[in-house]
Amino acid sequence: MKAKVFQALVSQLGDLSAVQREALIAALKRRLPLSEAVDLIDSRFGADPCCGHCGSRRVGGWSSQAGLKRYRCKDCAKTFNALTGTPLAQLHRRDAWFSYAQALADGLSLRKAATRCGVSLDTAFRWRHRFLTTAKDAKPKVVAGIVEADETFIRKSAKASKRLVGRAPRKRGGTAKSGLSSDDYGPVLIVRDRHGETTDQVLPDLEGSTFVRVLKPVVASDALLVSDGRSAYATFADHAGLLHIALNASKGERTYGSYHIQNVNGYISRLKHWLHRFKGVATHYLPSYLGWRRMIERNSDMTPAAILMQALSHVPT
Repeated sequence: MKAKVFQALVSQLGDLSAVQREALIAALKRRLPLSEAVDLIDSRFGADPCCGHCGSRRVGGWSSQAGLKRYRCKDCAKTFNALTGTPLAQLHRRDAWFSYAQALADGLSLRKAATRCGVSLDTAFRWRHRFLTTAKDAKPKVVAGIVEADETFIRKSAKASKRLVGRAPRKRGGTAKSGLSSDDYGPVLIVRDRHGETTDQVLPDLEGSTFVRVLKPVVASDALLVSDGRSAYATFADHAGLLHIALNASKGERTYGSYHIQNVNGYISRLKHWLHRFKGVATHYLPSYLGWRRMIERNSDMTPAAILMQALSHVPT
């Protein structure tokens, strides 16, 4: 708000009714988060600006728009701001971004997040997956040392899909077919080392070749792999030339000396307990939720500012 406008407003405060003053206070309060979010975005970006189109750092100031500074790239000649090329580009209601980031930190359902932030359910849905775009792909490049691996099974869901492919629709409240090998469940591979580095992958099947394709790029060549007795792990270990300890839980093998898979199993337990609050996660969006959970595990004290900064990471082109 410009100084002259503010002074004119102050001079008229005495003429406002009680209802008008309350409305003004409410309006000013709604503006505070917008200023805070914009100031944070601009200050962080302004410290090391780069072109949101080509990535060049040969940039200069240009103008400002909607509270954000605009820059002009000296290489591609395009203009941009701190949001250009990020998942939050073109999103409105910046006044609610901090509140929504806090809703992510609190793990709120869509309906609760929408109510807290004063946005529609559709907007809350769209924002969730925009805010989680970079978290979805934020995985460690390598897991090393003692590496534990295990698979879990998440019930498949076509929630929010307009078409069901491959099965008849379930009745509301219906139960899935028993047996983890049924078509009602999909496998998710979880890999975690003793330093807490965690990666995961939704699998199309449980074949050894699939495990080789998924695990070879991320498991260090000198790692010691500890898993359950599924043969696909042995196939990968043989292919990668890794030492491998396989525990046969059906025979009561929970540990082998100091080696176990309790670390990764504990993570799986926390993941599934956390997912339960969402009452079924759409299979199509499951990678976003896995990334959300990894973000929570990496940051014991997630702040709205930290979540906002992660969401503002540029999407690789």
